[in-house]
Parts: sequence; C-alpha cells; structure tokens
Amino acid sequence: MLHGVLVVNKPPAMTSHDVVDRIRRVTKMRRIGHTGTLDPMATGVLPLCLGKATRIAEFLQAEDKVYEVEMLLGITTDSQDTTGQVVETRTTNDLEEAKIKEVFGQFFGPQEQIPPMVSARHHQGRRLYELARQGIEVPREPKKINIWNLEILLMEMPRIRFRVHCSKGTYVRTLCHDLGQKMGPGAAMSELMRLKCGRFLIQDAVPLDQLGSREIVENYLRDMDEALSQYPQVFLKEEAVRPVLQGAQIVERCIEKRQGEFQAEEWVRVSDPNGKLLAMAEARVGSKGLGNLEVKEPAFHPVKLLADCQASLSTVGYKL
Repeated sequence: MLHGVLVVNKPPAMTSHDVVDRIRRVTKMRRIGHTGTLDPMATGVLPLCLGKATRIAEFLQAEDKVYEVEMLLGITTDSQDTTGQVVETRTTNDLEEAKIKEVFGQFFGPQEQIPPMVSARHHQGRRLYELARQGIEVPREPKKINIWNLEILLMEMPRIRFRVHCSKGTYVRTLCHDLGQKMGPGAAMSELMRLKCGRFLIQDAVPLDQLGSREIVENYLRDMDEALSQYPQVFLKEEAVRPVLQGAQIVERCIEKRQGEFQAEEWVRVSDPNGKLLAMAEARVGSKGLGNLEVKEPAFHPVKLLADCQASLSTVGYKL
C-alpha cells in the first residue's frame, strides 16, 4: 500500500470523487480520500490522502485556501454559478467602477455566510444538493468564515476576475452571489481555480492526466510530516515517547524543544527526539505560556496518533 499526500491539479468537468476514483484504479487501492470538495467546473489544487495519510485529512481540510475567480454580473442563478438555471437578469449599464470597489471592500474580515442549497452540508440527514435537485429549499444556518484578502485582478464588464484568500468552509459561489446582490445587478460564478490549499500551491500540483501508473503516483507522494509542515512542532524527550503513543497527556517536562509559535487550542505536530512525526496535538496554552504550568498540568492534548506504535517504540529502543 502507498502512504502519503498526492497533490493533483484537478481538471474541469470532474467531481473530486471522480479524481479519487481515477487514482484508486491506477494504484489499485481503496484507502484514498480528498481534503475538500471542488465543484466539477472548478480546477486547481486538490490534495489526496493515500493509505495511512488519510489520518491527517481533517488537518489539511482545516487549512485556508486561495482561489482565482471569475464572476458574471447581471444574472442570478439557482446554483449561484453559470451552470445553473437563470432566475433573474438585470442590466449592468449603470454600475460604476467606484461602486464595485466599494462593495469588494465590505467583504474583508470575519463574517457570516449562508451555505448554498447546492452544497454538501446536511439537513435532517440529507445533503442539501439532494434536496435542491428535488426543488426543495430549506432554511440554513449562517456559518462563520474569514476573508483575509480580496483583490480585483481584471474588470471587463460584465465580468470581473479576482483573487480571494479565505478560511475553510467559504463558498466562493456564494461570495460571488453576495457581491452581485450588494452591487445591484446580481452575479454568478463563471470560473474557479484553487491556487493554494494549506501549504500546497498550484505549482506543486500534478495534472491528473500525467498520473497514469502506480509508479508515477508513488514518485509524487509527499509524506505526512511535509504535508503538515505549516504547523508548529514540539519534540519529545525520549522517555516520553512511550506514554504519549499510549495516549498520555503531554506535560511540560516531556518536551525537549519546540519550533514555531502557537496559541491555546491550536494544533501542533508532536515528534520524537529525531524529528519523526508521532501525533497531532491541541495546545492547552500558547507558546508564551510554556514555563508557567504546574508540574502535572497538561501542555498538549494528543488528538490523533499518526505513527505506528510498535514501530516507533522499536525505533527508540523500547519494547512493548
């Protein structure tokens, strides 16, 4: 079995599951999952987790994203993109550049977004897109998102191309819809390319049509530690490896050293003295708070073991 993260450049007209199925056929493996859905019309960075790397999918899914987007002004559709049915058209003749820039400026920072009906979120046990296909619309709770950057790249009316740096869970089609409503004439997403997902850039992504054999896939695999390298790291003392792999809390005296800064409740990588990845843990205090804890007060709570317990203990000279 192959283990690692494969960064695919997803082509258009395929679902994320289609991409997973293609790699399953090539590698003859079932244990493969993606780290965040891209719509069929979308292209770009789609990290896949193979084998043991499926354990880290939740951490990769939680990362921020960067997209390049095109939206078409003057139409509103039932899917919020140009593949849907047009429900309203309006003129863009009176829309001025100053108004467009003003509206874009209103969408920076923390905010709430109502998920579209064509999303994969659940409502009473069913996916929203399943209900949408039946013409059913249900109330949706707004979700908290964050937009760190929103940059207009090109305005050729009625189309606007922009780049957005946003948090996990942001629906870009809904962002286009909401921008269009604020401007007045409405809008629908017409193109979408994911340029960045966590630490992986579009330059890191391999076109799907180049991944034609198991050997080629294996050559492009990234190990779990590399895939998680954006997270701060703590190194355990040798005598702490066994207890942590057996589920113990990590107190301050277990730590040999650390790299990077972090806040309480953020995730960190936990490694053995040689740098081998053992687990992901949640910090109970920020990095500046280390040194002020009681002797038995946990500094980190392991949330996911990533190393094989027996192999790791053997590596550092322990026996189970």
